[in-house]
Formats: sequence, C-alpha cells, structure tokens
Amino acid sequence: MKITNQSMYSIISEPINSRTNYYKLWNQLELSVMIHRTYEGLSPNSLFSMALRVNKKRQFLFVSPLLAKHLAVHPALALGTGSLLASLLMENAGLPVHPQAQDLVRMIETGVPDTDISRKSLAYKSTLPGNTVFIGMAETATGLGHAVFHHFNKTAYLHTTREEVSGGAPSFVFEEEHSHATSHKVYAPEGMLEKAETIVLIDDEISTGNTLLNLVCALDEQFPGKSYISLSILDWRNAEQQQKLTQMAEERNIDLTVLSLMSGEFELIHGSSPEESKLDYLNNGEAVIPDYVLDTVATHHVSKTGQRYIPWTGRFGVTSKEHQTIDVWAEKAAAHVETVKPAERPLVIGIGENMYLPLRFALALSGNPLVQTTTRSPIFSSDTEGYPIKEKVRFELPDAQGVDQFLYNINTLGVDKIYLIAESVVDPVLWQPLIAYLKETAPVEWISLIKAEGEIQ
Repeated sequence: MKITNQSMYSIISEPINSRTNYYKLWNQLELSVMIHRTYEGLSPNSLFSMALRVNKKRQFLFVSPLLAKHLAVHPALALGTGSLLASLLMENAGLPVHPQAQDLVRMIETGVPDTDISRKSLAYKSTLPGNTVFIGMAETATGLGHAVFHHFNKTAYLHTTREEVSGGAPSFVFEEEHSHATSHKVYAPEGMLEKAETIVLIDDEISTGNTLLNLVCALDEQFPGKSYISLSILDWRNAEQQQKLTQMAEERNIDLTVLSLMSGEFELIHGSSPEESKLDYLNNGEAVIPDYVLDTVATHHVSKTGQRYIPWTGRFGVTSKEHQTIDVWAEKAAAHVETVKPAERPLVIGIGENMYLPLRFALALSGNPLVQTTTRSPIFSSDTEGYPIKEKVRFELPDAQGVDQFLYNINTLGVDKIYLIAESVVDPVLWQPLIAYLKETAPVEWISLIKAEGEIQ
C-alpha cells in the first residue's frame, strides 16, 4: 500500500517559504490563503482569483483563468493546462516529461497564448504502464480531464455527469457536498472500469478532499483492487484533511497518489452568502434554427428531455483510438463555418459539460479565439476593479428540466462573432432567449453537432 500526498517532483520547486495572502471581499468574505508549493515558474495569480458564490454551503470560489468555464480564455491556455498536468503524470510514472513543458509554463504564467506551442504540444503522446482510465469531474473539469487524457495512448476517458439520462443505470453515483448540484453519475462502458489497473481522477481543485474521498470510495466499492492518482491544478487540503484521505486509503488497502500544480491551505476567517438583486431569466428572442448541423454521429443514449449525445465528450466513455478522430473533426468543423471572412476575435460558447470539443473547435479557428462554457454555479457579480466576475446573466438550460445556467462577463470581451455550440437541439424555441442575448454582443452562428430526431430537418 502507498499513500502519497505531494505535488513535488523534480520539475516542481522546492518547498517555498509559505506565503500567506489575504482576500477580503467587502464585508462578505475574509480568507487567508497559504501557498506551500508551486510548479516551478507558476505563481498563484496565474492559477486563480477569488470570487463570492451565491451558495450558503460554500460562500467563495477560486476562479480559474485557465478552464474556459467562468471566464473566457484562449483555447491554447486551457488545453496547455491539461498538457502540463499530463506532463506531471508522465513524470510521476517515470516517463520523460512533456517536451514543451517549460513553454507551457511560460504561456500560463504570462497569460499570453501561443497557438503554435499549443498545436505542437498537442502532438506529443506518451504511454503509461498498465491499463489506465481517466475520469474528469463535471462540470468544471470535463474539458481539463479530456485535455490530460489526450496525451496518452492505449487509455480511456470518462467524465462524471449531472445530466438526467434515460435508460440504463449508471455504473456508480457519488456526492459532492459543497457543490450547487451535488450528485454525480458515471456511465462507463461494460468492462472499462473492471479492466482498469490505475484510475486517474482529474479535477480543477481539491478543496477539502471530501469529493475525492467519496469518489474513491464509490469506485472501490464497485470496482475493488485499483490504484488511484488524483490530478488537479490546486490542492487546498490541510494536514487534517490529508490525514482523512490517508486513513481511508489505509483502511481500504489501496494505493493513492495526489498530484497538483500548486498546494496550500486556506482559512475562512469570515464568510456569508451575498445578497444580490433578483436576476430575471432571459426570456425573449425571435424564432431561429441552427445555422449549421454538423451531423456528427450520435450515441444510443438520450436525455429525459430527448437530447442526443455525441460519443467524443467522454460522458459515456471514449478510448484513445476513438479520440484521434477529434483532430480531424475540429479542423473540418472550423473550415465548414469559416467559408466567408473569418472573425478576428471569435468567442466559442459551449453548454455545461461539453467543454473539450468547443476548445478544440476554437483552436482550429482563425484569428484570436476565446472559449467559455455555461455553468450551473451562481457567482456574485460586481463591476469592481480587481474582481473577476463583472456581470452575469441567468437562463434555463435549453432542453433540460428547470436547470439554471449562468454566463459571465460576455459584454467585456470585445468579440466580433459568437459560435454557440449545442450537442443537439430538441426544441429550438427554448434556445431563443440565450441567442437573443448573445446577439446584443456580436453576430451569432448557432451550431448543433447532431440532429435531434424529428426536430431539425
């Protein structure tokens, strides 16, 4: 049995003199953050900023400038973060580090994207010992998990989901207590998790370690005898929380290694859920249908509201061999929509858990693209200097059942075209409020990746 709680390998800096940063957001939040270790060349400011959540379970949020979730980001930065985590995993396995690792560090630290470095880094693949399955955490880390998995041959990828899928029971379910939507489900193809020797669990952040603990326990109960590696950008567990995870691993006699780009701990001095004016739903818009239906192959799965799903997201499992088709798809999809003058600064918007395909589509576009995905997470907004969330809109997730979604800072981006990407469209009317809002910022081209049966001709 082996329990490893560290984020330091040869490329990681030696333990620094712990730095404590204090964050005070009005009278709502006072938080101290102590940084213990960072990946060499990366500073805390390149990895997170602080915001208030409108959630009484947890009143604050470490906002990532790298994920393309709450903040729009160039796809090279988001994909490069996955590549750097992949390099950390390579080194942990005794393999050569990613040859562009230092270039990726400079790009992430400066925040200046480099498409050439991104394309070059995506071309590098490695092979891990043993049978490995990657699992990314919904909704924030589905794209990050896929971006890590991208770099490994002979592996498979899954991501957890909060979607209400009809037909067939999930492989397992676990809880994320502090989240706005707590229940995660995993739909793995038969044999994928049974045959795995190592399972790599990918999230953007470990806060208390409870979600990681719940996930490992759920997996171990259903699929015993596996080794586990947790891979994240941030690891905030204090000594007591680390011990809790270690004790679980010892009791279950499993190997568990925790790797991150930065580790530290925080202390909540004072926190309360902010009060804000009631935010009405978007509710207008003329009737339009998708500009493009790319007619990508669909899985046999369908949501309770009739949504169809594509196989490449990993929601129902994807192998590294199947994943290779995304490279060709992204280039063809971008060429398909850029038949007239390309945009200089396009924004690609994905919906919810569908993050990786919008990232790859955006990277294939001309100009200086940005990517952002809608989120369930309600964050307090304020047009205050230094605060990351300036403005937001609220809408119901189209083709779902009363699921709130939010978009942040759209009007601050200076974009000249918006590509809105849906996996499928069941009822075009339900999409109109979001499309009408986006059209106030820039011309919108609406893309459905697959046809919804009987709805789009």
